[in-house]
Amino acid sequence: MVTMAKKKMGKEGEAVAGPPPLTRSMHYLLSFLRSKARGEYVYRVDIKQADLAKELNISRQALNIKLRPLIQNGYVRTGRGFIELTEKALEALGYYSKPVYIMVSVEPTKRPEVYSKIREKKIGRVVRVAGDVDLIVEAEASRAADILEFLSRLDGVKSTKTYFVLGEIL
Repeated sequence: MVTMAKKKMGKEGEAVAGPPPLTRSMHYLLSFLRSKARGEYVYRVDIKQADLAKELNISRQALNIKLRPLIQNGYVRTGRGFIELTEKALEALGYYSKPVYIMVSVEPTKRPEVYSKIREKKIGRVVRVAGDVDLIVEAEASRAADILEFLSRLDGVKSTKTYFVLGEIL
């Protein structure tokens, strides 16, 4: 058995149950799926279909009739308590569904303040890196202009470089 889970400690120091350990076959299956997986930008709505039908003021059955062709044609995926819009759906709606990556260089003495303001703004996925830049922001391409404007107003941001994803090389 491959043990991937570590025991977590709660507030009082007691052990908190984490995910069950992975068996060899579970680990192999996850690794295999990961090697075959294609990264996507997915928009997920956490809502039960009954609640969505109520919000749309239609019956649950009518919603099911409307969702069925969207599912069959790959525009949405559904599960218990959620609906995901796929890239195909976003493209059909006229959205550029690929992400944008913004490389950000920050003055070393201003890093704590800049990081704090970026954390408060919640502009996308932001990671700290070592190298020529300090941060990499991953966000929806449609938000690039707003994010760049926000970053340009932050005292301490030296420069940004923006990269739009055109597609994948498989």
